Amino acid sequence: MPKALATYFATVNDMPDTEFKVEILEDGPVKKVSVNGKIYDVDYNVGGDSIHSIILNHKSHGVQITNIRDDMYEVKNKGDYFQVQVIDELKKMRLSRIQSVAVGRQVITAQMPGVILKVNVKPGDEVKAGTPLCVLVAMKMENEIMAPCDGTIASVNVTKGASVESGSLLCVIG
Repeated sequence: MPKALATYFATVNDMPDTEFKVEILEDGPVKKVSVNGKIYDVDYNVGGDSIHSIILNHKSHGVQITNIRDDMYEVKNKGDYFQVQVIDELKKMRLSRIQSVAVGRQVITAQMPGVILKVNVKPGDEVKAGTPLCVLVAMKMENEIMAPCDGTIASVNVTKGASVESGSLLCVIG
């Protein structure tokens, strides 16, 4: 396989623990793109602010793609709706370094807007890495928010039924 001109990593919020490695292999009118090692010929045109006509292996798709913040995109295709985070290789390396040294005080924030279904901890509780802290419902999916490290819950900043925005403070592990 030829060397990639650019490499990105995409995660879909409805598919936890699933990551797609997207490599741009050839640029031009028709791009050659590898997704997890499978190669596609992709041609696209932008028609307006967010409508993309994508021709993937000779099949046309009308897709609405809207950038909702930094690396997060809202994708609508034939009634299906996804939130997709796309990051480049450098950001992925920085994030993996940060996540691998999650010790000390940790501020836990919502990664997407939603409603708190359940709060599992209270201030003073001892938690281990991976302990479920709360459940956030977003796009009809329950997302369990886990402790990134061992520690003591310093504060809980949400209650059951609370609406949160992306970036809202959920709790602090001290």
